[in-house]
Amino acid sequence: MNNAIIRAGIMITAWVVMSMHGAQAQDSRNVFVNLDKVFNEYYKTKLADAQIKKLEEEYNERMRDKVTELRAMNDQFVAAREMAQDTAVSEDMRNRKRGEAEELLIELRERETTIKEMEQTGRKELESELRRRRTRIIEEIKAEIQRYARAQGYQSVIDSSGQSLNFVELIIYADQRVDITADIIALLNKGSE
Repeated sequence: MNNAIIRAGIMITAWVVMSMHGAQAQDSRNVFVNLDKVFNEYYKTKLADAQIKKLEEEYNERMRDKVTELRAMNDQFVAAREMAQDTAVSEDMRNRKRGEAEELLIELRERETTIKEMEQTGRKELESELRRRRTRIIEEIKAEIQRYARAQGYQSVIDSSGQSLNFVELIIYADQRVDITADIIALLNKGSE
């Protein structure tokens, strides 16, 4: 009988502690924000993406021009090489065309190398610029979230857009009443129209 009373006392104590913990958790003022959604719907993200796209188009146009020049030079090389092998023309002409073809081949290889280096450098510069702009935008978003959270008296703001290493959402469920995503998007986009 004493064991039954002790077990009942332990169960009541556990229930009281869990109830108090639940009440404290509700009052803790922890909220969630979908940072991915905020980032994608922020007007500055869209502007930055448009600017990066324009830079990428300009880069692609320059690369197309370089490739067109390279093709034209390759055509000159092929023509010179064919004439150097044509027995219908004089030996002197074949020798001149052979020399011309060799010079064109050397220049062609040099330009190919230059274009490959330009492509690698250009891609790295575009990626770096994209990272810089996105980092700047994320910092602005985080600062706005922090200001908003302090003003509302929240203790913490948790990003609900994250995924585990198994590509499963870290936050399986959050009541919409504790999700501030729409509020943050509205604050960030205020006056942008």
